[in-house]
Amino acid sequence: MDESNYRQHWLVQHQKSLTRFTPLAICAAFIISGVVLWTSGTFNIESAGYPGIWILAFIGAALVFVPVGALAAVCVAATPAADLNPLLIGVIAGSAEAIGELTGYLAGMSGKAVFDRNRFYLRFKNLFSRYAGLMLFFGSIVPNPLFDIMGIAAGSILYPVRRFVLIVFIAKSIKFTWIALGCYWGVTWAWY
Repeated sequence: MDESNYRQHWLVQHQKSLTRFTPLAICAAFIISGVVLWTSGTFNIESAGYPGIWILAFIGAALVFVPVGALAAVCVAATPAADLNPLLIGVIAGSAEAIGELTGYLAGMSGKAVFDRNRFYLRFKNLFSRYAGLMLFFGSIVPNPLFDIMGIAAGSILYPVRRFVLIVFIAKSIKFTWIALGCYWGVTWAWY
């Protein structure tokens, strides 16, 4: 068997584990690099601009049950002194959080067998299965520290990942745009 056929055969055999491991590895790399930059003092939201907003929002969403100040970062970045577009800030932060929420989704996907034994979870799973899209949308559109539970639930019922990311992206973009515009107008109004 030549080299390319061997690699292709290996990829087919390990496809399931690779599709679970690769997003986790990417998330871990972003989290580690962002935390190192932040704790070393080289990462400053005022000077980092749009990439800084993306990294901070991603880290905030990827760290399951550990809130990091994505809302504060969006608000600071939206001030007139930062000279950034509030609409673009909302879309950038929404995209970062949608991708970051995949950590909870993957945790639910890999821990499916553990959850299935819980009687309360089975009731929640039935309800969530019927209204998953609406629950994900409304859970994402408001500042909600418990959204990680919804991401875990979506992963455990094997909700389609593309639909999950799309719904969360749209809702979180709306949320962050609303917050950015509110901070921009609030600071502008208070300043003048």
